[in-house]
Amino acid sequence: MTNRGYTTGKTGPQGTEVFDLDDVNKMIAREIVESRAENANMPALIGVSNDTIGHQFILRNNKIKVGRRASCDIVLTEPSVSSVHAQIIYDRNEWKVFNLLSSNGTFVNTKKVTESTIKMGDLIAFGGSEFVFSMVVDDAPDDGKNSNNQFALIAGGSALVLGLVLFLLI
Repeated sequence: MTNRGYTTGKTGPQGTEVFDLDDVNKMIAREIVESRAENANMPALIGVSNDTIGHQFILRNNKIKVGRRASCDIVLTEPSVSSVHAQIIYDRNEWKVFNLLSSNGTFVNTKKVTESTIKMGDLIAFGGSEFVFSMVVDDAPDDGKNSNNQFALIAGGSALVLGLVLFLLI
């Protein structure tokens, strides 16, 4: 079975196609990357897990620390995220993510990594907090902090998930 190019090969008892959480996150990641605006000019992490939906963190600096500690550039509240969990660095025209000896690991496209180059569309997880790495339009004034345009992202993310669910039910 296929839906908009997605194939699982798994069906439920009534012939309904069944997706596991990894399948759904990959579909959402692909939709986010394919729907980006032509004038997208800034790299960002866009939340796709329950604790991050509606959050967009624009990567305005060349070094970004991710963790639960308030001094991190991207502060996450998920208990599986370490106080200083990972670092994202832009160097020599590429983005890299580094795990900082966190207990629950850093993952790129579901593979546990200590260091990895990341590209647009990659699914990045810090413990249980998952994001898609994508380009976005940066229309906010640069105040030196990450943008958190929650209303627009919640509305867009909700519409995307609702549309996907409705499509799968049809």
